[in-house]
Amino acid sequence: MLHALQCAAAAALFASVSLSQVSIPPHSGLYTGFSRGYYFVAQTAFNIVGLELPLDAYQAGDTAAFMVRVNGVETLRSVGNASASIATTIPILPGDTVDIIGNWSPATTTNFTAHNSYTASMTNFATVIEGVPHTIQRCGWQWDISDPSYLTGAYLAPTTGQMGRVLMYTSAGSGSLLATNTTLATGCGGSTLGDGSFYELFDGAVSVNDLANTSYTLFWSGSGYVVVPGASPLVAPTGTALSLTDDSTTALALPFTFPCPGGNLTQAWLCSNGWLSFVSTTNTDLSESVAELLTGGARLAFLWDDLNPAAGGTVHAELDAGGVYQITFTNVAEYSTSNQNNVQVSLWPNGNIEIKYGSLAVLDCLVGLSSGSAATDPGNTDLTTALPVVVNTGMFLPALSVFASTRPVTGTTWQLSVRDIPPTGLFGAEIYGVSDPGINDMGFLGMPGCPLRASPDFLIAFLVTGSTQPMAWPVPNDPSLVSLEFFVTAAVFESPASNPFGAITANGIKGRIGDF
Repeated sequence: MLHALQCAAAAALFASVSLSQVSIPPHSGLYTGFSRGYYFVAQTAFNIVGLELPLDAYQAGDTAAFMVRVNGVETLRSVGNASASIATTIPILPGDTVDIIGNWSPATTTNFTAHNSYTASMTNFATVIEGVPHTIQRCGWQWDISDPSYLTGAYLAPTTGQMGRVLMYTSAGSGSLLATNTTLATGCGGSTLGDGSFYELFDGAVSVNDLANTSYTLFWSGSGYVVVPGASPLVAPTGTALSLTDDSTTALALPFTFPCPGGNLTQAWLCSNGWLSFVSTTNTDLSESVAELLTGGARLAFLWDDLNPAAGGTVHAELDAGGVYQITFTNVAEYSTSNQNNVQVSLWPNGNIEIKYGSLAVLDCLVGLSSGSAATDPGNTDLTTALPVVVNTGMFLPALSVFASTRPVTGTTWQLSVRDIPPTGLFGAEIYGVSDPGINDMGFLGMPGCPLRASPDFLIAFLVTGSTQPMAWPVPNDPSLVSLEFFVTAAVFESPASNPFGAITANGIKGRIGDF
C-alpha cells in the first residue's frame, strides 16, 4: 500500500519533462520460444508511458504482447495488440526492480511460440533513463506470455546472454498528451480451407532408390497443390553452407513472401532431418512418422530420416540467379552410416515447390506434405506411378488486419498497414473516419463476422499486389488537434468470395492524437 501511495504521489508531482526513448542494444537475430526482455534497478523516479516492439521479429498474423513486473509483481500484461506499441502509465520509484518483457505471438499460442528480436549475447548494457545511468540485463518468462496458460511458466531471473528487445518510453511527467493506438475488434476472412496430405513411406519393403534421380513439382492453387512428375536437374549451390548439425532446426528468412499451407510466409523452419516446416517450430523430429506428419503442423517432408550433416555433406539455402530459393542437401549422411544423400527443394514466389533427388542411400524415409492439423490419412502414394495427384492442404488464412507501427504524433506521419491480405484479394480500400460505428458483425449485409470500426468518411482505393498494403497519414503540427480521435480500418474485395457480399474487413485502430 505504501508503495502504491508513493507511486501515486510521484505521478502527481511529475509535471513537465518530455518523453524519452530508452536506448537498447541493436537487433542481432530472431529467437522463437519463450518470452524475453530485460531487467534493471531504477536509479531515479520516472513514469513508463509507452512500450513498443521492433518489427525485426514480426511474422504474418502476429500480435504484440507486453509484460511489466515491478518488485517481482506483475504490474502490466497486455496481449493481442495489433499495434506494435501501447501506452502505459506505470510510475517507478528509485530502488524498484523492473522487468520489461515483450514479444510477437502467433494467432495460436503455446508455451514456446514467442517471436523475439534478440540482441547479441552480453552480460549487461549501459543505458540512460531520464538522464540517469542505468544497467539493463537479460530476463524473461519461461512461456509465451500471450498464451492463456502463461502462469504455468516461471520467471527467468536476471542472467547473462541475449536480451529481448522492447522499446521503452519514459517521462518524468508531462503537461502534454501521449499519442496512442487502440485496437478495436478482430477482422474477418481467417479460415482453414479444408485439410489434406500426400506421402510415401519407405520402410524397407520398398526401395528408396525409386526416388533417386527423379523429381516432382507441387503447383500451388491457392488452397492446395496439383502434384505432377518433374524433370529438372539439381542446381549446384554457390554460397556459404548453413551450420546445421545433427538433429537441429533453424529458421530461414525467405527472400520473398511465400504462399503455402502455413499462410503467406517470410520465414520457414528447416530441420537437418530432411523436412521443412511452414509453422514456427524448434522440434528436431528425427524418426519419420506418418502420425506426426498428419498432426504436427504444416510440413514438407522431402527426405525425412535421421540425417546427420555433422558427419558429412553440406546444407545450403540461397536464392539462385533465376529468383528461385534453393534448399540443397549435398552428400548428407544418414546417421551412424556413410550413406550419402542428395536432394533439393525449390521454392518459387508463386508458391510452387519442386523436390529433386540425386543419388540416395538412406535405408528408410518419409516423403510428402501435410497441412498437419487434423489432416486425413490418404494412405501411401507411390510417387513413381500414381502422379498426378490433387491435394487440398488446408491452408490457414489469418484474418484481415490493420496494423499501426507508429503513433499519431503531431508533426509526424502515422504509419499503418493492411496485413494478411488473402491470395484471393483483388482490390481494397483504406477507410478513415472521425467516429466508430461500433459494428462487430455485418451479417445483415452478407458479411458475417466482419466488423466496421471506422466511419467511411474518407476512402483510398488500392489494387492488391501482395499480402501487405502500406498506409500513411500525415498528422499536421497543429496543437488544436491534440486529443482528437481518428479511426482506421480496411476492406478487401475477393474472387472467389468468402461471403455473399464479396468483401472482408479488418479490425479497427483508434488513434488519439498527441504531441509526444
